[in-house]
Amino acid sequence: MAAITLAQYGTGALVTGILHPLGYAKVLIQAGYEPLQPKSSVSLFGKESMVYPNVLQYISHIKKVDGFWGLYRGVVPRVLSGTVGNIVQHHVAERLKAAAGDRSFNKTERAEGEEEDELVSWLKSFCFDTTQETISRCCGIIVSHPLHVVTVRCMIQFVGREEAYDSIFSSLREMYRNDGILGFFSGLIPRLIGEVLTVWITNFLARLLNRYLVEEKDMKSYTAAACGLVVSHFTYPFTLTTNIMALNRSGLRAASPPLMPRYESWVDCFSDLAAKGQLKRGSSMFWRYYLGPVVMRDGKLMAA
Repeated sequence: MAAITLAQYGTGALVTGILHPLGYAKVLIQAGYEPLQPKSSVSLFGKESMVYPNVLQYISHIKKVDGFWGLYRGVVPRVLSGTVGNIVQHHVAERLKAAAGDRSFNKTERAEGEEEDELVSWLKSFCFDTTQETISRCCGIIVSHPLHVVTVRCMIQFVGREEAYDSIFSSLREMYRNDGILGFFSGLIPRLIGEVLTVWITNFLARLLNRYLVEEKDMKSYTAAACGLVVSHFTYPFTLTTNIMALNRSGLRAASPPLMPRYESWVDCFSDLAAKGQLKRGSSMFWRYYLGPVVMRDGKLMAA
């Protein structure tokens, strides 16, 4: 069992490392950094609009500036963050299961000798299992979050060409010097809120579909993953707010005015993004619409 778990961690770390350039470009986009000019295009509905180059073109720009290995800026703390979070989550989940023992909620349960309603039993099972998953996931996030902050700040140095966050230890020292202990947990609250919402809504939808719609046993194992993809679209604003707050007051050029406002709290950041219509910034990898002012020049639509 231990060997299987280690293999899973290793596979996850390898996949994260290989796909890192995509995550790197996404963080830069989330921060609002657009080095490439938007171009006129036609939407799926035939409407002329301005779009930014897709994420592959964005990655090509990073490679042009920093070379191939520059695409992997921040990969080490990112892999460590994911691995540490998964290990903590797994061990906490195992401890919770051991503490709960053989307790379960199903149709055969009885309360003081009376048969329990099937729906009530189903809801108890859902709440019990989801609470355990929520606790274990939140523990993994809390422990690994300082490494997540390091990852985001390391990546965003691409904009200002800084070197303060080049290694994990120097990054942690810089964070403590700038923000104290609380700097290690910048953006933690919206991340936890987003995670809790994702876990509860995903589990509820998956169980509901498996109970009433999905009949094939093999298909039921994929329901949660499919629901998770849908739910993550709606909780994305919390992910965006997390990464912006992880940069807030870091002193880095990309996280300072005029490129980025200074926010007093994550609520202030969330509200500002909502007011600007930017809560989905970075959520799409290919159809990235330009929302700024436009002008007509020589009969062509162009960014002002």
